[in-house]
Amino acid sequence: MQKSDLLPWQQENWLLGIENWATTQLHQHNIKTISRPILIHSAPWSVVYKIFTNQVPFYFKALCPVLNHEPLLTQQLFHWQPGMIQPVLEIEPDKGWMLMPEGGTTLRQVLEQNPTLNYWKKILPAYARFQQAMIPHQQELLVLGVKDRSLAVLPGLVKRLAEERQALCIGQPDGLSPADYEAFLGYLPKLKTKCEILSQFGIPETLQHDDLHDGNIFIDQNGFKFFDWAESFIAHPFFTLVVTLRSIAYRFELEESSPEIRELTDLYLKEWLDYAKWDGLQEAFELAMVIGRINRALTWHMVVSTLPEPDKSKEADAVPGWVQLFLEKITPCA
Repeated sequence: MQKSDLLPWQQENWLLGIENWATTQLHQHNIKTISRPILIHSAPWSVVYKIFTNQVPFYFKALCPVLNHEPLLTQQLFHWQPGMIQPVLEIEPDKGWMLMPEGGTTLRQVLEQNPTLNYWKKILPAYARFQQAMIPHQQELLVLGVKDRSLAVLPGLVKRLAEERQALCIGQPDGLSPADYEAFLGYLPKLKTKCEILSQFGIPETLQHDDLHDGNIFIDQNGFKFFDWAESFIAHPFFTLVVTLRSIAYRFELEESSPEIRELTDLYLKEWLDYAKWDGLQEAFELAMVIGRINRALTWHMVVSTLPEPDKSKEADAVPGWVQLFLEKITPCA
């Protein structure tokens, strides 16, 4: 394997390089390290190291190249909404590095001890208000490296995905069947129409966290903070709920159509009543739950297509998997 085919953290002397950088940044803030970086998370798209200091622990995160906009984005989001975003001490934007203080307990850890939906009843409305606060910053977010997944461009992105037969693993055990692939091609014109219909409800596109679940939210006595913004886009705001509601249903062993999930959805949607009437919000939500699934396939393809082997092959099934979920959702309402 050539050096250019390696992920950054697979390069020679990687650990020494990040240790020197993190130590230097911390010392500039009069913080002394008392441990070497300890690897606590490793995935093909990011790694996280914990560093103990004479104050609170700090975390170093590095992203794969296609996601290396996260440090700069997180820094700016904290500037705009400091009460809702995990702060960043220092960043190295060209390398996709960020150094953060310990954020505390994640919502996932809390729910493992106290499984209640009450946290989500507060979080989802607050997240909607956060999204609305980001509406005026759309162009700035694009400049920061956030990708455009607006309804106007999404059908073209999906069309290009459909042309990449290899990415869809057609005929392979974890890929699309030939019949499903033909069905996918047949739905492309309908997808364009549904995007146009969704846009007509007048709900502004804004920053959308495409992987918002209980592992990406910190909880403390002052409230909660969102983090892990690598997979976020300028898109229809309701797309977030595709992953969020599925994760909640899984955690609490609920059907996605259950009264509990419906209540959470309504709490989120009520925050958008300034933009559309209630019936329109509900219709828009149903459409977004269809289109948001193919958006999720695009997200996985964006990452997987840039990975070196063997990671690329190991993660390849995620793309056709989300296409299949899209087909299951769009078929009854096509």
